[in-house]
Amino acid sequence: MPSSSHTNLPLAALRTFVAIHEAGGFTSAAESLGLTQPNVSQQVKRLEKILDQPLFVRGQRQPELTIAGETLLENARRIVRLNDQAVSRIMRSPVAGSLRLGLPHEFTTSILPELVGDFSQAHSGVAIEVHCELSKTLLANIRDYDVVIALHDEPEGSGSGIRLRKERLSWVGDMGYRLPAEEVEPIDVIVAPDPCIYRDTLTRTLSGASRAFTTRLTSTSYSAVCAAVSTGMGITVLARSVVPENLRVLDEAQLPPLPDVDLRLHHESANASEATDSFVRFVRERLTA
Repeated sequence: MPSSSHTNLPLAALRTFVAIHEAGGFTSAAESLGLTQPNVSQQVKRLEKILDQPLFVRGQRQPELTIAGETLLENARRIVRLNDQAVSRIMRSPVAGSLRLGLPHEFTTSILPELVGDFSQAHSGVAIEVHCELSKTLLANIRDYDVVIALHDEPEGSGSGIRLRKERLSWVGDMGYRLPAEEVEPIDVIVAPDPCIYRDTLTRTLSGASRAFTTRLTSTSYSAVCAAVSTGMGITVLARSVVPENLRVLDEAQLPPLPDVDLRLHHESANASEATDSFVRFVRERLTA
């Protein structure tokens, strides 16, 4: 048997493993990677066979990482990112120019480094100006940007823009959060001001389930919302892929189910610059389901 120090983990399987965690499920990961669900399952089984460890807890409705899975996750992210950076640095583009990008606040620590950082390494002649706002604010001022990436809460198949992937919404609280023992007791919530998809979804979902709630803090800042939640002041709603490590996804069995939303890209293709067209292609290759 070869030494464990010489065991090679397949990059495609690691990318799939990371996608399952970030997308919140095997089906969503398959959609984001353009694979079939059986193929995604095979990739995970391949990793588990190589490592001789289960990576996900079996029998769970939502994929939950085992201790081995938790250990692998950060290393897998780093390996995938290093691979993509190496390819980007070697395959540099002669494209030059500038573009203005509108992006929701909460994605600055997730997709922003992956997209803008890696794109910039491959297209060093392109200057990127990033503006962060709430999704609905970006969409209301879409002509101010060359490219807008934003969440949409319209029914699937409707609405404008290029659909990149589905984002699963989740109830989020601090590590020790417990719901009120009595259902008649209001739930404390942390939200952004109108217009905000998370706020609209939270209030509509709790109201539809006849659950009373009290708004404890309102802020346009993703960091402020997460900081307030981390103190136990209340819970909020976020896309699963942007939940920070110091917060946790709450058990949906104790709260009303939340809908999925779309992450979509907008740009004016007719008058787009070469820099904008290159960035749009890059984003679609990285994020399109």
